[in-house]
Amino acid sequence: MRTDLAMESKTESGELSGVREECAYKSGLEVRRIDVVTEEAAQRLDKPIGRYVSVKMPAEYLMDRGARELTGKTLAKELSALYGDKRNALVIGLGNRYITADALGTKTAEYVLVTRHIHLHMADVLPKGTPKVAAFCANVLGVTGLETAEVVTALTEQIRPELVVFIDSLAAARTEHLGCLIQCNDSGIAPGAGVGNFRQSLTKQLLGVPVVALGVPLVVSAEAILNESGQPTDETLRDLIVTPKDIDAMVRDASRILSDAINLSLYGDSYPELEKLLR
Repeated sequence: MRTDLAMESKTESGELSGVREECAYKSGLEVRRIDVVTEEAAQRLDKPIGRYVSVKMPAEYLMDRGARELTGKTLAKELSALYGDKRNALVIGLGNRYITADALGTKTAEYVLVTRHIHLHMADVLPKGTPKVAAFCANVLGVTGLETAEVVTALTEQIRPELVVFIDSLAAARTEHLGCLIQCNDSGIAPGAGVGNFRQSLTKQLLGVPVVALGVPLVVSAEAILNESGQPTDETLRDLIVTPKDIDAMVRDASRILSDAINLSLYGDSYPELEKLLR
């Protein structure tokens, strides 16, 4: 069963050496950290070596402003841990903005607070220590004729960030995770892998700088739905991908959680001041 979620792969595989897992609960949120530390475990899980963090929230949190803020702050702490001491970042929104279920990355990138241009032209207006942050929306191959890896590699070489952050819509193997789970990792991302549309992976090895990827599962296969309901798999439905009927609201609300988390994780306590100054 295709899935972008490490926690689903881990559940499917059961007990496995080469994997460390810890889980914490706070304010209705489940934070699960999975470290894949050996190549054997990586192959079994079909996930590269690295840390995978999932923040799972009750479905109603997505529609509540206060709950979204809480989730964003929790996610920001996990992102900060993945960044280490690096904050000068290039934020890349992946996906096709014209397909709602695939527009999470581009929608999120639009809300990221950018400062690189101000550093270049008016650095004196920024508080000391403000990181240089740039954002870019990378469209899909079918629209641009360019592989995402080609575009991102060229951008990274040009502006030389300390860190590249990717946002993308993810695929789940269980309907219960749609729209109410956020995953981030430090192993990179393979755009389209969750729906079988494999492109070149975007990793530290490719770009030469650390990468962090995050996203929300917004699609599930029809095959997975049949399995959950105990129905026999229909071969004619095997390649169908399903998305919730309220996907527009889901993408809108999830993009605000992710963008708030990215802004908080990059700018820290100075984010509210910077937001007032620059917006």
